Amino acid sequence: MRHFRKPALLALTVLQITAQAQALDSGTLVINGQISSTTCVLNMGDAGSTGSGSKTLNLGTFTTTLANQQTTPGGPIGNPQTALFSVKNPDGSNCTFSGASKWDIGVNIPSSQFTTVSGTTVLLSSGSASNIAANVGVRISTSTGASVTTGTTAVNFANGVAPYGTLLSGSTSSPGANPTDTIALTAQMVRTSTSSSVTAGAFSTTIPLNVWYK
Repeated sequence: MRHFRKPALLALTVLQITAQAQALDSGTLVINGQISSTTCVLNMGDAGSTGSGSKTLNLGTFTTTLANQQTTPGGPIGNPQTALFSVKNPDGSNCTFSGASKWDIGVNIPSSQFTTVSGTTVLLSSGSASNIAANVGVRISTSTGASVTTGTTAVNFANGVAPYGTLLSGSTSSPGANPTDTIALTAQMVRTSTSSSVTAGAFSTTIPLNVWYK
């Protein structure tokens, strides 16, 4: 059985917590990558993002007052945003895999990059402790299918399988997306702890992605 892998990168900068209300700022979820082992490209849901190889999701800027109104660990802060991934030919038509029948996106991240909140793994910010927003994280949920539009199942980053890592299709054994399937990835800011207050700062993390064929 043949395996094909193409590295890509997901840079996640999704949060700015401010001590005072201010004019709207925005965070970004930037996804860079292209599949080159076949004629497929990584389609990111719109022509501009696909052409540039970069997708941005704006989750917004929030005051500490607003963030601390969320009193449930794992509870949402603000609105979720979604990116849609698929593999297409450069002209947008369905791609024909060479020697493979499935595809997927695998993630391998160290345990220091996430924590578990109410049974769900949540991404933590990188950077200096003095500059990051404390007691917040980002929950990633995904769905896979021909017509999905939002992620509904929380990704468990602690549950990976060699050599793929955590597969965003939800498969726990090998690449599970059909050639015509879309993987919807939804990012939701959440509160990670209510024992201490949310503090002002930024949230930023980078996740390496591997696009796999099997």
